[in-house]
Amino acid sequence: MRRFIPTLLLVATAAIVGWLSSWQWREGSFDALFGAPPVAVGEALYPAFDASGVRYITVNSNGASAKFSLQENGWHSTSPWQDRMDPRAAVSIINFTRGMKVEDHASRDDIAEDKAGLANEAVTIRLEDANRKVLANYKIGRATPWKATVPEIPEPVPTVFINPREKGRKKHVYACTGDINALFKDNLRFLRDHRPFYFNPLKLKSVSIGSKQGQLLIARESPEKPWRIVKPLDLPTNPAAIKSLLKGLFELQAIKVNDIAASKTPYAGDENESTRINIQSFESDTLCELEIRTADSAEASETSAVISNRPGVEFLMPAKPVSGLITLADLPLSVNELRDPTLTHLNIKALRGISIEPSTGPAILLTRDAPKPWITVIDGVTHEANEPNLYDLLKAVTTGKALAFESDAATDFTPWGLDRPILKLRFIAQDNQAFELRFGVDSKGVYYANRLGTPTVMRVDEALIRSVAVRPYEWRNARLWSIDKVNLLAIQRSVAGSAPLTLKYRFIDEKWNGEIDGRDVSATVDPVKANYFLSVLEDLKVSRWLAPNDEAALNALRTPSLVIDVVEKKFDDLGEFAGTGSRNLTLAPSDSGARPSSYFGRMASEANLFMIDAETYGKIAAEVTAE
Repeated sequence: MRRFIPTLLLVATAAIVGWLSSWQWREGSFDALFGAPPVAVGEALYPAFDASGVRYITVNSNGASAKFSLQENGWHSTSPWQDRMDPRAAVSIINFTRGMKVEDHASRDDIAEDKAGLANEAVTIRLEDANRKVLANYKIGRATPWKATVPEIPEPVPTVFINPREKGRKKHVYACTGDINALFKDNLRFLRDHRPFYFNPLKLKSVSIGSKQGQLLIARESPEKPWRIVKPLDLPTNPAAIKSLLKGLFELQAIKVNDIAASKTPYAGDENESTRINIQSFESDTLCELEIRTADSAEASETSAVISNRPGVEFLMPAKPVSGLITLADLPLSVNELRDPTLTHLNIKALRGISIEPSTGPAILLTRDAPKPWITVIDGVTHEANEPNLYDLLKAVTTGKALAFESDAATDFTPWGLDRPILKLRFIAQDNQAFELRFGVDSKGVYYANRLGTPTVMRVDEALIRSVAVRPYEWRNARLWSIDKVNLLAIQRSVAGSAPLTLKYRFIDEKWNGEIDGRDVSATVDPVKANYFLSVLEDLKVSRWLAPNDEAALNALRTPSLVIDVVEKKFDDLGEFAGTGSRNLTLAPSDSGARPSSYFGRMASEANLFMIDAETYGKIAAEVTAE
């Protein structure tokens, strides 16, 4: 008998040890039996949480319960609705679970559950994997009074009371980072997707919009090809407008979602009483159609809609723009909103000629034999074309956009002044293919453009036309002159109110000597400043050529602010020295202000006047001596 009792104790102990071992093997730890220690401050509440493994979500709040499952085409609710879950809500719940960090903790016995929001009003979240194994199970209470600091987030983040519901963890309440309580308001209705459409924009094949105004169809041949308008006209699209349309369709959102009889989806009725938007992806032959009824009156703020792939669901849609929501009124749904407004799509590298024909002057022809520069003929003399004006012209026709499309079926162009255009631009490619843009102005002073041979009339900005240089002298090369330092002898510079300074130059040793009123001031000449002054003069460019009779320039140049004479060696056709010569440059401010924005100029040997910018003027007017 004495031996039986120790034996019985040993057997009992072995059984207990075996049972505990089995429990640990099954549960992973003794936490469920004896209770887990609290998670340390700064640690994740669910450190082993597998966000990618979540397949089921259950949410309970104030008597409302909703269950969701991840299916092949996204998250769907199985109860209380048979509908699509808002995928953003699923992502928020999963990310919140993964990102919860402990800021503080206490025993549940020390926390008043009603004050922490962990009583009946608490939200309970349960996340499970494909095998229905619980990945996380917890209650969310109210926001706590304090904020947390998260390294990767600049602003303090809110914290909420969390009570885990797994076995062995219920006795601790935590203050954790984040707050998603707003998701669970109004009987969990925000967990239901209020957006009618759900699609991958990268895989979308076509979008059609039908209304009483007609049918519009945009499509593309493959995901890599650009979108085009197919109906009612074959037109290129505006990429920014297409992006806005697709983004808007994806984010289009209802105010409320209701359950209706599936037989009412879609609506049966007159197509002219609704707007129908159909989308199709490359992965499906089935169209998804959203039908939005016309509002009952112009004053109505809401209307209803149904979508073909969510039978039994009706959307209450805003009939007018609403702050914070994308509505039908926000979408570009017309041909003119979606079409490409760019005037031309020139292949600049293939261009070989440009003809500019203003109605008030001679035609200007620019030609190029690539890779040589563009040239033009002015007064019988061949010049390199003015690069800034060429840039402005090409920029105007390749980036300029129509303000509006007035007609796509014009036969009589008289109403827009295009029967007698004020300007014609003809572009010729290397294969002699050409097209012509013509510009007109109507009786109200509004400007229009038309590509010759097409029935389309576009309204354009006057600034676009003004940016095109239409006078032959404007196409002279911007470089004013060429100075050869080898043959340079001297530069005399006269600044208004000061005695003229003569700078004598010797190329062989790049030496400068200075003279003012017969006095030798060479010791005061700063060679660095003098060399910089010469470098600016060598590459002096005009900002704009002016007509020989420009009255403002002629008046200003009667009292110049700066006169420069360049003295150089001259050589005959055989290269023999032929004495010296000089070139004279006169400059004057274009306005009487203390800091003129530009300066008029004239070369004594040239008929045309010009302008240079204030920055360039400042460089050549700067002092080069200490006096």
